Amino acid sequence: MTEEKIDHDKNRTYVEVIGDTVYGKHLIMTITISVSFSLIGYFIGKQVFPSIAPAEMVKSYALLLGIAGSLIALFINTLLFKPKRTLNEVPNTSDELENVYKQLHFDIEEERQSILDDPVIAQEMKEQGIYNMFMKEEEDKQK
Repeated sequence: MTEEKIDHDKNRTYVEVIGDTVYGKHLIMTITISVSFSLIGYFIGKQVFPSIAPAEMVKSYALLLGIAGSLIALFINTLLFKPKRTLNEVPNTSDELENVYKQLHFDIEEERQSILDDPVIAQEMKEQGIYNMFMKEEEDKQK
């Protein structure tokens, strides 16, 4: 990453929306695009459908065209504004997992015992590659 890009990112104003952090300017642009396409679809429907649909169905069809406009706006927004976050996954250790359980006030030993008691769950966890993360200490105790 160049210094110019880093400086550019520092000047941005971010907003938290539904538990996610977004760039404010992009948020306003996506809302504007979505509302515009929805209303355009609705008003086009109100102009076109009276000549081809029964009078009692014009508003319903216009609303459907407005919803189609929303879907088109969604597609455009996904092309214009790519996600900017990066996810860094690292394998968790049994110690880290135990700390998380302590913070959440869960009993890790109870969780381990329920895994040992249910072979189906144990097999699914092995297939997902997370069994050892839960059972490493348990196996060490048995040795």
